Amino acid sequence: MTNKTIKVNVSGDSMSPLYLDGDELTIDTTSYQNNLPKVGDNVMLKHPFIKDYYMIKQIESVTADGRYFVVGINKKASTDSRSFGAISPDLIIGKVTNHIERRI
Repeated sequence: MTNKTIKVNVSGDSMSPLYLDGDELTIDTTSYQNNLPKVGDNVMLKHPFIKDYYMIKQIESVTADGRYFVVGINKKASTDSRSFGAISPDLIIGKVTNHIERRI
């Protein structure tokens, strides 16, 4: 099996100070083919209600029915499971595996 990765640029402050606006992240889209996401993983996911809108969040907990509660580290600037509820696993695109800070 080959790893498939995508590169994305951070837009917004919901994951600051860990990831800042303009930082580049590598997402491994195959990381959860044989493993389940774990609490503490930083993941890219599809917004549950807005088509073609993607987010970077951290898995805070797993519910009894197997859904994931995801949050932004900067909770004051984050739209996350606190507003839209726990997400289904099929919304998770992949795991953040690399981070390149923006250059000022």
